[in-house]
Amino acid sequence: MYKHELDHTMFTDNSSLEESAGHKRVALAWVLAFVACSVAATSANAQTFGCNPPLANDIVCENSKPGTPSSTWDIPSGDAGDLTIQGFATDISVNQGQIISFKINTPASAYTIDIYRLGYYGGMGARKIVTIAPSAPLPQSQPACLTDSTTNLADCGNWAVSALWQVPSNATSGVYFALLTRTDTGGASHIVFIVRNDASHSAILYQASDETWQAYNAYGGHSLYGQSINLTLLTRPIVPSR
Repeated sequence: MYKHELDHTMFTDNSSLEESAGHKRVALAWVLAFVACSVAATSANAQTFGCNPPLANDIVCENSKPGTPSSTWDIPSGDAGDLTIQGFATDISVNQGQIISFKINTPASAYTIDIYRLGYYGGMGARKIVTIAPSAPLPQSQPACLTDSTTNLADCGNWAVSALWQVPSNATSGVYFALLTRTDTGGASHIVFIVRNDASHSAILYQASDETWQAYNAYGGHSLYGQSINLTLLTRPIVPSR
């Protein structure tokens, strides 16, 4: 069970422009900075965290940013989404700066992966952080999940990694999800995971319900509730019981 601290860490910008007697040197530095930012605009701007000036509470700072309408990121059916594109994160939670791996099963020859963070965001409910590309050649063939007839256990840990995301070192802690969308049919599903800030010493602790998510998870045909499964694992997509 993962326990998540509401982050009160204040991020500060320690960069400064060194004063110089000549204005040309300063102008050149700004030009180079502009070019560098332009080249990295797609990833860097999308993954911006923190506020300028910084706020004492990082969650307040994060929620002050523009959100993304739920019509863009929510699953229309409100459930597990399209069963022809499903996946899970190899870790239910990662610390800031770590790499998280996704294992995805789909016959699609092309699909997108958009990373979001859940939050208030003026009532929008989530903010898009970045779009990443699959790292595996597509279509990617995944083996059948391992099963145990005695416990009705389904273990998809034998799937190969499909994509990776390097979590920014200053990412705001919280609940995140990857929105998987098939390019051909528009079918979509979510992969939920947690980003931690292990260096935080907050007064408020948020406990995610990942064990409950898995208890109701019927991927593979069984869950702990009314479907005769004795064990459950994190290594499978989440499909709620019906």
